Amino acid sequence: MHIHEIEPFIVNLPLDKPLPRSSVRPETTQLASYLVRLTADDGSHGWGEAWIADEANFSSAADRLEELLIGQHVLDRALLWDRMAAVAAGKTAKNSGPDGPRDYYAVLSAIDTALWDLAGKSLQTSVARLLGGVRSRLLDTYVTGLYLEAPAELVRKAEQIVKRGFHAIKMKLGGNPDEDIHAVAAVRKALGNQIVLMADANGAYDDYDDALRVGIALGKRDIYWFEEPFPAGRWDDYAALCNALQPPLAGGETLFGITPFHHALQKRAFHIIMPDVRLCGGITAAYFIGRLASLYEVRLSLHSWISPVALMAAANISAALPFCDRLELEGSQVAIMQQMFDDPPQFDDGFLRFEDRVGLGFDISEKFLQEYATALRN
Repeated sequence: MHIHEIEPFIVNLPLDKPLPRSSVRPETTQLASYLVRLTADDGSHGWGEAWIADEANFSSAADRLEELLIGQHVLDRALLWDRMAAVAAGKTAKNSGPDGPRDYYAVLSAIDTALWDLAGKSLQTSVARLLGGVRSRLLDTYVTGLYLEAPAELVRKAEQIVKRGFHAIKMKLGGNPDEDIHAVAAVRKALGNQIVLMADANGAYDDYDDALRVGIALGKRDIYWFEEPFPAGRWDDYAALCNALQPPLAGGETLFGITPFHHALQKRAFHIIMPDVRLCGGITAAYFIGRLASLYEVRLSLHSWISPVALMAAANISAALPFCDRLELEGSQVAIMQQMFDDPPQFDDGFLRFEDRVGLGFDISEKFLQEYATALRN
């Protein structure tokens, strides 16, 4: 079975309820997704998604990487990954704009994920089994559903999430120590200590002492992890904070390529590493990063935010690896999956039920594509 066609799509999905702002994103009323469909010469296909920074890079990167894939065997995933990574790190990508290398890795990630999906379908098995086996049929989750709003609104939304049957929640921090500590304290007081609570700053802190003060306060509120207090790359500050705090430090969602993750692990910057399959290099890279992290006794928790495609890729990796932490669900994600997938996954008491279906375990509805997707090629 050989690769016949690569099709990039841009999906613009209006959200029923806007997502409140975070420290790195304004209020969001419409979700933009960048999908790639790989079709084999027998008509079967696989799906992947890219986390694109500049939409102008999407089509050009897809065109350049496609040259390496057409006519190649769908099972040659490692070989094709190496070829695409060489282009993504090379002169062509670097000259494609300020975020060019990043966006080449994002498109590489989408193509690689689609290759794994297509390989599983061609062999009639799940990606999890291709990665080594299904260790668990119930995958624990957390809901990212609390953004930068007034504490009373955060409490109201947290209580709604718990009523839906979920037992772990992540809330955003804005970079103001006093406001962040107050918001976390209000949510923890309302929920009690039986609900797992995470805090994510999205790199909002510049000052080490501010981050340290917030981290100490979070420890007193039984926070499960403190995510990305600093921008990526400040590994010495991350390592110092790791040694100073009780809550584990998590991060890595904005890194792309395997080498930056290795640097962070060598620096002992995280207790929990969080690659996103839409950016890090796809399933091939995410699985390798997870195995590498285990050598440093660092857990893996795959980032996906609101992407159903990334969630299903993360679910297959998490089902196959023995040291994965919780899967991320954005609060709107379950409803989006109902629209997007022909047969969406089911949740049971806060767990995603891993059904061990072929490929990544989903197909995107043709109705959804017709209504919300724009093909970049006719």
